[in-house]
Amino acid sequence: MFTYSLLEGLKTGNANLDKDGEVRVSELRDYVVKRVGELTNGKQTPTSRKENLEFDFKVW
Repeated sequence: MFTYSLLEGLKTGNANLDKDGEVRVSELRDYVVKRVGELTNGKQTPTSRKENLEFDFKVW
């Protein structure tokens, strides 16, 4: 579900949470965590570490 959600977020643009035309690391992380939870009815919860804004770069 993790990989599916990650690719879905990039391909559809749904991971662009602030609708600025760019997908940043923090947006992709937030999208994937939410989407995996939805798809698995809360049975899976991806984890990640919080990044500094310095490392919050454009992914797509």
